[in-house]
Amino acid sequence: MFEILSNLKLFAFDLDGTLYLGENIIEGAVDLVCFLKKKYSVVFFTNNSTRTREEIHSKLKKMGFDCYLNEIFTSSYATAKYLDESNLDNVFVIGSDGLRSEILGNGICIVDNDSAENLVVGLDFDFSYKKIETAMSILLNNGKFIACNEDRFFPIGGNRYMPACGAMVGAIAVASNRDSDFIVGKPNTYILSKIEEEYEIEHHEILVVGDSYESDIMMAKNNNSKAILVNSNKNVVDENVFVMDNPNKILRYFKEYI
Repeated sequence: MFEILSNLKLFAFDLDGTLYLGENIIEGAVDLVCFLKKKYSVVFFTNNSTRTREEIHSKLKKMGFDCYLNEIFTSSYATAKYLDESNLDNVFVIGSDGLRSEILGNGICIVDNDSAENLVVGLDFDFSYKKIETAMSILLNNGKFIACNEDRFFPIGGNRYMPACGAMVGAIAVASNRDSDFIVGKPNTYILSKIEEEYEIEHHEILVVGDSYESDIMMAKNNNSKAILVNSNKNVVDENVFVMDNPNKILRYFKEYI
């Protein structure tokens, strides 16, 4: 375990499934974050595209986490940043009010019909046939196809799951015969690149903590960053990834080595 802390400057925590499940805090999560903040920078990231950074910040504060707004990195926030950096404007948005708010906050014009020049797809609880039709029209006119993420599902607690953004992205990709041009969220490393810029650190100085191997941990591996998988699955075998059952166990280990 000591080796994983070598040259480390920042912990990046996934949220749902790692620190909380829906509206329920995972035992030990608040204490773990509080302990680590005494020595390291700590940030929070999520593929959740439905909420703004402000909304996620408010939720974490209410749960008792010590955090600041600039420590929150959501796929909605990152998508708006990517659009701005890539000079993509006049977008049709499939997604939540939170996603639209982040995009508008970066000065990007949203067009609510098929005259839009580009397409952004996030998790949309009001997804419809009409939205697929509009999206397909934009893509057939060579618009850029930006996906907040391609997650298949997300946990809501009680061993229950809901369809995620990937379900919307997949429907549009099949209809238009077009893969997305860019995927903002994990396992892509774009969010980690924003964290590196903000904190002026290198990839090897980041430790990612998450509950999904195919999403959180693969993002870390793709970025050549360190990782801890919070999971009780004993079948995960990866010599470069530490696997621990829960935040309490991580805290006990770190109290021994830090």
